[in-house]
Amino acid sequence: MNSGRSVPVRTERFTVAGEDGKATYDYAATLTDLALNTRYNYRVTMNDATIVEGFFTTRKPRGHKTKFVVFGDNAFGDISDRNIAYQAYLAEPDFVVNTGDNVYENGLVGEYYRFFFPICNSDVAGPRQGAPLLRSVPFYTVLANHDVNGDTPENVSCLDFDRDPDAGGYYTCMHLPGNGPAPLSHPTPIQGKEAQTAVFRKCAGERYPRMANYSFDYADAHFLCLDSNTYVDPSDPALQRWIADDLQKTDAAWKIVAYHHPAFNAGNKHFKSQQMRVLSPIFEKHGVHFVLNGHEHVYQRTRPLRFAPTDTSRASVVTTSDRKVPGNFAIDRAFDGIKNTRADGIVYITTGAGGKYLYDPEQNNTPSTWTRDIDGHADYVVRFVSDRHSLTVFEMDRDSIVLRQMDQWGGEIDRCRFTHR
Repeated sequence: MNSGRSVPVRTERFTVAGEDGKATYDYAATLTDLALNTRYNYRVTMNDATIVEGFFTTRKPRGHKTKFVVFGDNAFGDISDRNIAYQAYLAEPDFVVNTGDNVYENGLVGEYYRFFFPICNSDVAGPRQGAPLLRSVPFYTVLANHDVNGDTPENVSCLDFDRDPDAGGYYTCMHLPGNGPAPLSHPTPIQGKEAQTAVFRKCAGERYPRMANYSFDYADAHFLCLDSNTYVDPSDPALQRWIADDLQKTDAAWKIVAYHHPAFNAGNKHFKSQQMRVLSPIFEKHGVHFVLNGHEHVYQRTRPLRFAPTDTSRASVVTTSDRKVPGNFAIDRAFDGIKNTRADGIVYITTGAGGKYLYDPEQNNTPSTWTRDIDGHADYVVRFVSDRHSLTVFEMDRDSIVLRQMDQWGGEIDRCRFTHR
């Protein structure tokens, strides 16, 4: 416990357009000179009145055990996403990784205020309230389709400020690492009257568009977070160079990638959104162990796999969600997560059952529905649960990871152990 010492704080106020177009304010504080793996208490005051008190623990360095939770497609105010926030809190994670669609339906600032902050930062922890996660635990998320609220005349998804003056909440409500590539070849498109877009640009600052892609380290893991929305062309050479450079520079024992649209997904709802498959050879070359996704409101785990695309032409078509990428699979069927714990390939986790209504009930625990003609009926999916909401818990040290999938009532629905290749 670190107590009795003040640390310097730099505060900033950001003007954000509210749902009615009137100004609201977000505040951010920057703390420096903090020790690693140390708990700090804090108090936020305004006009001499205490607004909130809390604590946080700084990042753990290499060589320390860590625990984190993963879920996506969550905040829209229903009891299910309150349950998931509560289960995440009960897991006592060091941090949260969100796989996108953090608020519904359009990623608006007003939706963050209604559906995200009251649930993930509830004063009371409980299955009907949510939990006080945000005041103590870092929350990392990725851009997703419900973070954009419109389409350009060319049918490319975008932030439309004429439709909603408080669009782009990802860039104005979140403060994530700013180490992504700049400039981007395919930034989140924006449209609207100049006066309205200027308010957004001023508030977002360097966060737009740089925060679309970023990376961070925690303990013995390196995380790479990517924008997979339809306006992104993952075949872009500049993006691929940045990804390869980021992955090869780290000395972390574990490498984990997060993006929203699952590349290897057996679900009927979003099977065609395969554009991110073109990045799999880069991930494999640089030793990625896990890829975390959402979009499908289910839980899926693949066998360890390697993938060689044979036709990437549709991955670059940014005006459609039908972006199938066929290819050849090498699947590790020996891995069982119990006796055989060394995975030969990447394990892809779809954990999008974080609160929004569930997809594909007919495929729950039904392996005969998990293969496709375009994939040569490759049996890469080994677990598919679509009858309950759930989240993923990772417990990690340098040499091993235990993955558990927990449902909204705290029951375990999947478990496996991974050791180094």
